[in-house]
Amino acid sequence: MDEASVLELAARLRDLTVAQLEAARAGEWDEALALLEERGTLVQQLQAVDPTRLSAASREAIARLLEEMQVLDRELVGRVETALQATREAQQAVERNDAAARGYRRALGTAGEGELVDREA
Repeated sequence: MDEASVLELAARLRDLTVAQLEAARAGEWDEALALLEERGTLVQQLQAVDPTRLSAASREAIARLLEEMQVLDRELVGRVETALQATREAQQAVERNDAAARGYRRALGTAGEGELVDREA
């Protein structure tokens, strides 16, 4: 792979990181995951490049792009952690509501009334 292709690959990787962060900001987690997978492919390609075959200027340009990605990734990780915490809290609320509904069904003791509680819950 020539230097221009390597620089283009690194720039594409940074652009995908920007797009992934934008998807995460918008709560579009399926899109963010798809972009992560695409990024993984590009990372593998970039890792296969022998840096000694690149000029100092190209290595510096790639390093700057990778530094930009690190900054973006830090925000992305924060957003993922926040979304995971919100999901955990929502799951806990569902579990509490389910436990309460089961308790009401047991307390009511009849199937018909228990089905009413299930529909309401």
